[in-house]
Amino acid sequence: MAIRAFLSFVEEDLARVNLFRGQARLESSDLDFHDYSIKEPFDSYNAQYIQCGIAEQIKLATLTVCLYGPTTYTSKWVDWELKKTLELGKPLMGVSLYSDGRIRYYPAPLEPWPRVSWNIHQIVEAMNQLVVQYRGVR
Repeated sequence: MAIRAFLSFVEEDLARVNLFRGQARLESSDLDFHDYSIKEPFDSYNAQYIQCGIAEQIKLATLTVCLYGPTTYTSKWVDWELKKTLELGKPLMGVSLYSDGRIRYYPAPLEPWPRVSWNIHQIVEAMNQLVVQYRGVR
């Protein structure tokens, strides 16, 4: 079963996110990543338009994966994306982009959801378990 994951992340982690995407494509054919690149700041006059576009991408996804680094927890956009995911009845999970101790906090909406380190096979396993559990609850 292919999993369509909406990726939520901050711009300063884009290089790590692209590395993650590439590794996921090489190591697993079960992942189908889609993301909506944000070009304007959250407080932009066009925020409502951007939110509508992001919401449409989240609706198409099976779940949202928050790829978080040291500053992700401060992002208004990431917070909004994770809350919108829950509002749309989709599950969440977090993936730590760094394992060297520089991440001290993660986005608050991830608190009750699985958070795993960057290992594609473990991530796929966690996704599959989460999707099965979540569908069983609904």
